[in-house]
Amino acid sequence: REGEGLRIFWDQVREPTFLSRWNPWSTDLPYATFTEHPVKNSSERFATICQISAFTAQLVLAVQNAQRKDPVPGRTAGVVMVNEPIPIETYAGLMAFLGNRNKLGYSLARGFVGF
Repeated sequence: REGEGLRIFWDQVREPTFLSRWNPWSTDLPYATFTEHPVKNSSERFATICQISAFTAQLVLAVQNAQRKDPVPGRTAGVVMVNEPIPIETYAGLMAFLGNRNKLGYSLARGFVGF
């Protein structure tokens, strides 16, 4: 799906291990990913609160303020922004089936909108 997104890495830019990717209870995930809502343009009010660029700008300011107030020794105070496509992996298997069957999955139909 095309659109804007943001991936936040906690400590360093690294990919999760094979077990972390396939274990739904894993806590060793090095990042969080946020994407635009697929129906963000359905109304003007909804579009303003779903802008990932506004969220990114506020997040960068918050991180810079936190680093200025409580710097970590040995680390530079700054935020690295990289503009590149974000791959979202799709899984098939028993855990994906159970997650989708129990309405816990990522790509589910909600009402008349599926994404």
